[in-house]
Amino acid sequence: MIKSHILDGAALTKFLFWMKNINKRKITEVDAQNKLEKFRKKNKEYLFPSFQTIAGTGPNGAIVHYRAKKNSCRLINKSDIFLCDSGGQYRYGTTDVTRTICFSKPNNYIKDIFTKVLKGHIAVVTTNLNKINTGKKIDIRARKFLKMSGLDYAHGTGHGVGFFLNVHEGPQSISKINNIKISEGMILSNEPGYYKEKNFGIRIENLIYVKKINHKLFFENLTLAPIDKDLINHKLLSKKERNYLFKYHLNVYSKLSKYLSSKEKQWLTSHF
Repeated sequence: MIKSHILDGAALTKFLFWMKNINKRKITEVDAQNKLEKFRKKNKEYLFPSFQTIAGTGPNGAIVHYRAKKNSCRLINKSDIFLCDSGGQYRYGTTDVTRTICFSKPNNYIKDIFTKVLKGHIAVVTTNLNKINTGKKIDIRARKFLKMSGLDYAHGTGHGVGFFLNVHEGPQSISKINNIKISEGMILSNEPGYYKEKNFGIRIENLIYVKKINHKLFFENLTLAPIDKDLINHKLLSKKERNYLFKYHLNVYSKLSKYLSSKEKQWLTSHF
């Protein structure tokens, strides 16, 4: 299971590096999702997508279940925020991951919202499951920082994930209504977001796994891929959040570096 996430993380990291370094080429949403598929296909353990990729740029990123079509998709402009939600079925497991990236210096409004989404994302994965052990309670933590600014999102924060079954699989989930107790061995997505209609969409999604050590439960990230540093307002992060982000990217590097080129590794080190 862990191996599939390492392999997928390497493919996604290569894709993100490629996307961030496109020069003067006209890339559409469909071009982007096809390129990501090519990166995944380079690994012999990859079989097929776990669901149809959501690749939305600019206003299309605000459509939660957007599907890019060849004859109607948008060009990815340098000023856009690009959201990509994708996953793969591997011989060792199923992946589901969302990253939002920019291609030029974003304005402070977007950076602040992205950072509030990130704070919610970090709040979920660092939850003390021995005290807060239902999806309903964890969901409150995910939305807290957005709600302080009068913002919210219309979907659940996380869903259960199966292995070669449905990517969305219960009974566990992180939502406003789910009271199922979180227990050892469960896998959930952690994907708070924000969507400004006809403008942009932001979502940060990792899959997380419930582990037990010394009779205590905690979440561990399965997903290994960088979170776009160019969209983060570090002034809004607490010291604990900055430390979490540093350790997360250090772990990403330690697990993925052997699969990356020298330029990709150099880019990845800039995240910590």
